[in-house]
Amino acid sequence: MEDVNVSAFLLINQHAGESAWLDALAIAAAEAMPYVFIAALALLWLSPQPARKKTSLKAGGAVLLGLGLSYAVSLAYFHPRPFVQDLGQGLIVHAADASFPSDHTTFLFSIAFVLALERRTRTLGAVLLGLSAVGGLSRVYVGVHFPLDILGAALVGLLAACAMQLCNDEAGRPGRMLDALARIGLTGVGK
Repeated sequence: MEDVNVSAFLLINQHAGESAWLDALAIAAAEAMPYVFIAALALLWLSPQPARKKTSLKAGGAVLLGLGLSYAVSLAYFHPRPFVQDLGQGLIVHAADASFPSDHTTFLFSIAFVLALERRTRTLGAVLLGLSAVGGLSRVYVGVHFPLDILGAALVGLLAACAMQLCNDEAGRPGRMLDALARIGLTGVGK
């Protein structure tokens, strides 16, 4: 499996450093994509519809859960980054911490999967899933992750999103808390 992971990395990373415009695009996607997702969540939060606010809250919760899971996995299984192994061409500077799973990509997929699972935000979620894949592949292209790091992040993001869906029940305490928070700024809490 490691041979496939390294081969796939080298295939994606092989042209890094050859094209200034492609490198700039990949670096932007690798580093700035979380800000696009934060903007999407902010727009949902600013919506006058409590259901959209609740979705924004669930996505934020999925990010926290996903990053927590990602951290736990990296403690249990340390996999070095490509540049630590002298593989490929690195385009950005990064700490030599655990590579698996990608925290950046976990962040992206956690949000995208929550939005994709919600009926009201399914189209936006589908777009963000595509951007999550682009962001993840960009992390490979710039030389800081392996492809399996991105697949692992997608799985962690999906698990976190599914866990947050369990908070959807308005009868349960988590669902009531999310509903109350989603009504903040609309008519007052509890009204």
